[in-house]
Amino acid sequence: MCDRLSIPAGSLTDTLAAAQPGDCIILPAGTYEGSFVLPEDVSIAASAGADVTLTGGDPVLSIVGGRRSVVQGLKILAGQGGGIAIEPGPAQLIGVKVSQAKDEALLATCTREDCDEREVVITDSELTQSGVGLRVKGAKVRVSGGRIAEQLGTSLSAGSGVVASGGAKVQLDNVLVEDNQNVGVLIDGAATRASLTSCNVKHNLGRGLWVQGQTADAGEVTVDVNGGEFNDNALVGIGARDTVGLRVTNAAVKSTTMVRVPVDISRSEDVGDGVGLFNGARAITLQGVTLENNARAQLLADSVGSDVKIESTTFTGGQYRAVVQQTAEAVQVDAMALDDAGVRLFVNAAAIGLTP
Repeated sequence: MCDRLSIPAGSLTDTLAAAQPGDCIILPAGTYEGSFVLPEDVSIAASAGADVTLTGGDPVLSIVGGRRSVVQGLKILAGQGGGIAIEPGPAQLIGVKVSQAKDEALLATCTREDCDEREVVITDSELTQSGVGLRVKGAKVRVSGGRIAEQLGTSLSAGSGVVASGGAKVQLDNVLVEDNQNVGVLIDGAATRASLTSCNVKHNLGRGLWVQGQTADAGEVTVDVNGGEFNDNALVGIGARDTVGLRVTNAAVKSTTMVRVPVDISRSEDVGDGVGLFNGARAITLQGVTLENNARAQLLADSVGSDVKIESTTFTGGQYRAVVQQTAEAVQVDAMALDDAGVRLFVNAAAIGLTP
């Protein structure tokens, strides 16, 4: 609810500077150029049916946040810098489209002790054609619906759809993450947590979902994947290294394609695995997962730790079904799905790690 409605009579910058908590700024159709700051507890929206574009600064729109901070129906054309930056939150974004940011389409950060109380909620929005679609550092972010796609660049995490690190808490529900030049979703760091429910993660060139570096108490689920499809990604559909607490339930991982990666100074290997677990990944559960037509192995467990369980999972197509290697701990998997113990698939896990 708005205490006062405001339509800019002069510049948008001046209107924002004069806004008070509870104000709602309604923008007529047009393009507004500048670097805009949305004050605490102020909302901004396109008028009904209007095509409204903000463009210019780095970032184009900065949001401090507040319980009444809402951005609705705007297009952000970012250019040389970032699109939207939120610090520390909370805020709501509804039907927002951000594109062509050299850096992040949307950056949400929080370094306070109460970040869990400052959730950023993004609904039916699009983050496209930028360096990174959504980057979350320490903040709590929930994304419902929408599309995160077509990010560009291959250095470090550039070209990635979603990157969460620094103790972030990210929830993705029914989100389409596709056609990114790097990883679709990267979850990195000891205290970083995530859930993905009924998401469609496809056609990403650097892998679909990659999880690394989590630590946790016994029994804690750090990254929870429930349903959804992870299809036609390159290298690995769902992968984890040096982590604990990944749970994947009732998801499908299909048609992962090959990528050539170095395994030593003089040799490379074509890698295209449905699920890849590497370098001490432990307390991992796959239940009711469909692994189908992934180019190399449907499942590769390489140098994993304890408590890895593969239950009620189907393995179809590809060169290999389930390969367990260089692993002292027992992996609980249907013996009928295991390939011959002599099979050795080479991959240098360090070469496929990611920098957030």
